[in-house]
Amino acid sequence: MAEGNSFGPSTSTAERARKPVNHATSLYFTARRRVSVHEEALPTLKATQVLVETLFSAISPGTERLIYRGEFPEGMAVDQSIVDLPGEFAYPLKYGYAAVGQVVALGKDVAADWDGCLVLAFHPHESHFIADPLTLLPVPGDINAEDAAFLPTMETAVNFVMDGAPVIGEDMLVFGQGIVGLMTTSILAGFPLANLITLDQHALRRRTSREVGAQASLYPDDGHSKRCCVISCQTGQI
Repeated sequence: MAEGNSFGPSTSTAERARKPVNHATSLYFTARRRVSVHEEALPTLKATQVLVETLFSAISPGTERLIYRGEFPEGMAVDQSIVDLPGEFAYPLKYGYAAVGQVVALGKDVAADWDGCLVLAFHPHESHFIADPLTLLPVPGDINAEDAAFLPTMETAVNFVMDGAPVIGEDMLVFGQGIVGLMTTSILAGFPLANLITLDQHALRRRTSREVGAQASLYPDDGHSKRCCVISCQTGQI
């Protein structure tokens, strides 16, 4: 998986259940262009909490590249809407918001149907974590764990399309065909547009863009952006 890492061990679910988990392996951005992995003790599981073992944790190439390069805005809150991303941008920093895992232990007051449940959490990259079930999203049965890691990215793409508000017969131009851009293009391909054109510097992305529904995908210097509704999946601006 190009945009995620698997933290899951090779042991079966039954074997994992027999082994108490007291520590997590966590990824930290420790300084500019420096990343390290630490083992740290997990907090005690409370009666209303569950323990999740991460199977996939998707990487956000744009944001995490900025953190890795030290280009984040100092003093800005990491994400006030996500409980597991508290505080401000500063090293050392745990980051990530698309962890898919399996519930492997329950607090005594948690409903039994959470046991073994596949869930999505807006949580940093680490092998295990304690969570309140209210912060977890059960993954539908027809979506596998790897695909579920892209659900937050698809949410971003849906928001872009809703904000862009395409109309029938309009020409649409999408800048950037990374993961968000390709998902945005795939959604727009279902609209009755006159033309759907995308721009990206990389040939592989342009080819994939045409495969998901763009009529044409061009190198940016080709310049077909006039009189189009523009969605930028590089800056998030419309």
